[in-house]
Amino acid sequence: MPMDRKEFFKTAGKLGIGACFCGAAGGLGTALAGIPGQVQPGDKTAERAVKRMEFADIWIKRFFDVMDKTLDEETRAKLMSLNGKTCFDDWIRESKQEITPVAFEEWAKKAAERKEDGFKVEGNVIHYQYNGSAETGGAVEAGICLCPMVESMPAGLSPTYCHCSVGYVKEMFELRFNRKVDVELLDSVLRGGKRCKFKITVV
Repeated sequence: MPMDRKEFFKTAGKLGIGACFCGAAGGLGTALAGIPGQVQPGDKTAERAVKRMEFADIWIKRFFDVMDKTLDEETRAKLMSLNGKTCFDDWIRESKQEITPVAFEEWAKKAAERKEDGFKVEGNVIHYQYNGSAETGGAVEAGICLCPMVESMPAGLSPTYCHCSVGYVKEMFELRFNRKVDVELLDSVLRGGKRCKFKITVV
C-alpha cells in the first residue's frame, strides 16, 4: 500500500533521501530534524512541511498533464531520462560514494553465482527490478514507488514520470560497466505493476 505523506510526517518526523528528488527531500528532512515521534499541534514547521508535500502531489500531476499535452513522446522521454541521470549523479556526489567500474562479463558471472534477487542475466541482457530501498538497502513491499517525490502515487499521475527511472538505471549501469547500455522500461508501480522492471542491454 502506498505511504500516506501526512501520516508519514506524523509518525516519522523526518524525510529520508532516496532514489530521486534527492536535494528537495534532503531539505525537508533538515527542516523536520529534531521533531520527536509525532508532529505536535501548533508545530508550524512540521505543519508547513505537510502542506508543502500535499501541494507537491497536486503540482506534479498538473505539471505532467501540461507536459503530455505540450511535448511529443520522444521529447518527454528524453527530458525525464536526463533528469534521472542527473538525479543518480547528484546522489553519488552528495553521498560521497565512488563507483569502481567492473567488466560486464566478470559482473555477470558473479551475479549468476550469487543468484541475486532482482537480477537475471541472459547473454548481454540484464533483467532487473527494484526490490530494495536505496535508502536502507533493505527489501520493500511490492507496489511501493521508491521515488520520494511520488511515493504517495498521486492519482492520475502520468506514466511519463517513469522515464526518470530509465535514465537513473542507465547511468547506474553505464558507470558500473564503463560501457553504453540501452534500457527499456518493462513495468512500473506507477503504471499498475508490483515492481519497477527493466531490460538492460549491454552494448
